[in-house]
Amino acid sequence: MLLEIKHHLHFTYDEFIRESHMEIRVEPRSQAGQIVHDFRLTLGPSTMVTRFEDWLGNAVHWFSITDYHERIEMIAQSVVDTTTPTSNALEIKDPLPTGASGVDLYDFTLFTGPVLYSDALDSLHADLDLANAASLGDCIRRLGDGLAERFEYRKNITTFDSSTDYFIETGAGVCQDFAHLGLALLRRSGIPTRYVSGYLHVETQDIEPSQSHAWIEFFSPSNGWTAFDPTHNRVPDECYVIVGYGRTYNDVPPNQGIYSGAAEEHLDAHVVTTPVMERENPRLLEEGHHIDLPVYRELPGRDGARELTAGEAAASQQQQ
Repeated sequence: MLLEIKHHLHFTYDEFIRESHMEIRVEPRSQAGQIVHDFRLTLGPSTMVTRFEDWLGNAVHWFSITDYHERIEMIAQSVVDTTTPTSNALEIKDPLPTGASGVDLYDFTLFTGPVLYSDALDSLHADLDLANAASLGDCIRRLGDGLAERFEYRKNITTFDSSTDYFIETGAGVCQDFAHLGLALLRRSGIPTRYVSGYLHVETQDIEPSQSHAWIEFFSPSNGWTAFDPTHNRVPDECYVIVGYGRTYNDVPPNQGIYSGAAEEHLDAHVVTTPVMERENPRLLEEGHHIDLPVYRELPGRDGARELTAGEAAASQQQQ
């Protein structure tokens, strides 16, 4: 499926701030199963953007805005060609691991950040009887069915830093929470598992909007990394677009950063995905576009404060 993805991030502040430094991870990966044909990032206020790849090969865009401002707006547009994975997580016949994983998989066996090893996790692991699964596929089936029976998808219950213990206690959360608990339960079984951030296209966007999404991949000796979506208890297909891999959400947040000022920040984010006609030649645009939002060298309200033009703002950032 060829999908056009438009991810809009709009930050507003109730007072002027300065010295904003931000990383964003919104560029899909090009790899087996998906090819990025186009990617462009539009940003305001005008500033320089640096692109690099982190230790897991995820694309990161970094920028600074050093003048006074009260809004930041970003639009990431991608065209990605996806295919349905050939491996079905529920059909993998490999036995459960009986020993330690190799050094290349070590990071994905750890309990770190919001993914906790606890009595609550042990109890749930026993309730789902994962230790007696006949194969990796059977373990994934028990995991998916068990979470679907015991937990509810509900917004505004958890936060970005909620732990697996909190999710177990409340019994409700969002895709990030389902993914983290999936990681914890499979790692408790000795199965290397990684967090996946990306997008999920839905056909009925007038009823249920497309969204940023999170799911997991576990390592199978016979099939390699294999995807499963604990939130929807399903095997991902061509409607899933991968942006990044991590040990947990902490490795691949869509945005993170700091700023100078006492203002409260509000983020409005939404995603639109649209099937499109085939593109002829893959093309990546490294040079970003700009949204004309105002910045000020002096705090507005003081004598001499003047809005900078886009050109002046860009030059100001280059001189820092």
